Amino acid sequence: MPSRAAASASALTSSAPLVLPAVNGSLASYVALAVDHSPRVRAAFESWRAASFAVGKSGRMPEPTINFGYFVRSIETRVGPQTYNLGITQAIPWLSKLGASERAASERARAQALVTDAEVLAVRRDVADAYWSLWLIGEEHRLRSEHDILLEALAAAVRARLQTGAASLADLNQVDLNIARHHDHRDGHQQARLRVQAQLLAAMGAEPVSEMLNVSDEPPIGMPVVADSELMTLARAHPLIDRLDHLARSEAEMASAEAADRYPRFMLGANLIGIGEASMPGVSGSGDDALVVSAGVSVPLWFSSYDDGEASARAASRAQRALGEQGQRQAEASVAASLSSLRDSYRRMQLYEKTLIPQAQVTFEAVLGGYQVKTSSVAAVILAQRDLIDLQLEDASARAAHAKGLAQLEYLVGRSLVLKGSADE
Repeated sequence: MPSRAAASASALTSSAPLVLPAVNGSLASYVALAVDHSPRVRAAFESWRAASFAVGKSGRMPEPTINFGYFVRSIETRVGPQTYNLGITQAIPWLSKLGASERAASERARAQALVTDAEVLAVRRDVADAYWSLWLIGEEHRLRSEHDILLEALAAAVRARLQTGAASLADLNQVDLNIARHHDHRDGHQQARLRVQAQLLAAMGAEPVSEMLNVSDEPPIGMPVVADSELMTLARAHPLIDRLDHLARSEAEMASAEAADRYPRFMLGANLIGIGEASMPGVSGSGDDALVVSAGVSVPLWFSSYDDGEASARAASRAQRALGEQGQRQAEASVAASLSSLRDSYRRMQLYEKTLIPQAQVTFEAVLGGYQVKTSSVAAVILAQRDLIDLQLEDASARAAHAKGLAQLEYLVGRSLVLKGSADE
């Protein structure tokens, strides 16, 4: 049974669409609902069930054949006329063929179980990607709303100075222009939320909802505790790569099944011939039915066709193993790229939060204080404010990218990762 996905087998066998219940806003709550109700996971799960049911069929004996014949013109014998012939025949294939066929089907079922596991991992990644996109939209909206308040306060100060002649109408127009530009984010963020929310609901297999989804988690910060070499090892054992190994084994077993066709197949049978009463009275054994036991063996003559079947299966097995090797190399490259992206986003977060944003905050406060004592201009205040919000938005983007990169890395290695410095470490 699938190691991950089958944990929610009762939910996966239901085809009813998910009506989104109240969630607590955490990523874990969205992921849990998605894993239980995703049509992708359900389809893979049912495919695994279909492959599992096929295992028993592959290893069963051929069905016996029962035949019946009626003598339209009876053959007269000494003990009476033959009236009917009732027979049963059982073919017995080479036993190694049955075992190899069953093992091949079993390996295919294991491969499909790993497809189900991979779909669970993919759903987790897709939900996380949409979740952090939704978080980024909310964070950008929050930051811009805070700066809206700053600009409106600045506009009020400029209007007060305009009345006393300490400010010009151009100063006020400059501030109002920036306010108008900032206010445009409200409708833009609303539409962006609707687009990303649709992606999140689709990843969860949920129907559209009218209310806005809540996002309560903060992006994770830090790098994985696990060493890079261990991450590479985990990625090489990804379900989609491990699946190829099982498919290769399945083809190898099919080759063994094809090879078994070279050997004779046996047949056992029995026939009951009905005998009527003899036409002459007093004949010993008159009317006694005849019982015939038979045995047969097939003679494999067309060896070239058997060779072709075995060679085809072995070539398919080698192809799956080659794909597995390529998958491992690609997994290593993907992990290396993912780790590089994580380090870059982590570096940028550290730069923004420890250096650039504090410096921009100090600069903005200094310029704003200078404007209050008439030593700096409105243009300088707006420029400092713009530098500050740009850095804050870039920091939010780096945090969202870091969270998405972590989700991608967890998909590649097939497990959740603990980060250095996190509460779970």
